[in-house]
Parts: sequence; structure tokens; C-alpha cells
Amino acid sequence: MPNQHGDTKRVYAKPFFEWCMQNGERGKTLLREFRDPEKLPTEVAFRSHHRAKWKCLKCKHAWRAKMHNRTCSVKPSGCPKCANQMPLCRTNNFVTWCNANGDRGKKLLKEYVDPDREPTQVTRGSTYKALWNCETCEHEWRAPMNNRTRSVKPSGCPQCNPPGGPKKKRQRDD
Repeated sequence: MPNQHGDTKRVYAKPFFEWCMQNGERGKTLLREFRDPEKLPTEVAFRSHHRAKWKCLKCKHAWRAKMHNRTCSVKPSGCPKCANQMPLCRTNNFVTWCNANGDRGKKLLKEYVDPDREPTQVTRGSTYKALWNCETCEHEWRAPMNNRTRSVKPSGCPQCNPPGGPKKKRQRDD
């Protein structure tokens, strides 16, 4: 099929192995995590939609992900277990996390009032926008689970904690 210059030459898709060799430590890490039984690293293109099998070097979790999602330059995907986005089970859900996080966990569990999903049906690291009800002012709002549970600057009630701090009344100068 002719390209924009009229040539009939096939577009070359760089093999994953070659891409890894040209991308330093990141490429070497991805090559070590690649565990696909269907294709060799030389048989699949680094930008393809092939769902390869991967195994995390840190936690040993195995999962499938598209090649292009792992090799893209902006926000490449990684191990879902290490990112706290594993599929739910008895031990990986919001309730379990709350029970392990003392007073903070108890407060968040009380404020969680989502009618669509039980707290055992979401993980603390998910991007699901749950419904929350503030214990202090009774305000209801939606916020992603991961925003409420993160350890650094977790989000709170937007009514009690408006962006930029509490609003001050302006005084007239006349």
C-alpha cells in the first residue's frame, strides 16, 4: 500500500527487544518483566496492542497489559498490585484498608455513603468517584477513592476545606 510519498515499502515496527536495548534501565527492566508465552520479545512490536504477560520484579505479581501501555513515554503502566489497583478480594478492599488505618480509617468509613458500590467493592487506590458525607458539616460530594486515602495531602470535605483555605469576608473601605 503506498504511503504519503508514493512508496509501497512497508512501515517498519520496531521489535520490543530492540526498543528495550535502546531505552536504558527502563528498557532492561521491562525486558526482565516480559513473560509472554505466546511471543518472544523479538516477535512483537513495542507499540503494539498485543496483551503480553508481565511479572513484577518487586512483588512477583503476574498480569496482562498491552505493549504500548507499558512502553509509552507519558504515564506508562506498571504493576497493578504495586499501584493498589488489584481486582478486589477479601483482603484487598476499602474496608480492610480502613480497619488497618486506625482513627483515619474509621472516619473515612463513616463518611463513605455511596449507594452504588459497597465499601467492600472498591479499593482504596481506585479512581472510582464515591459519594461521601462530611461528619462535621453534613455536606455530600463525590471524590475519587485514591484522593481520600493517599498518605500525602489527602482530600477532605470541599465545604470545610475550600481550595486556597477558608474564605474571608471582604471589608468595605468606604
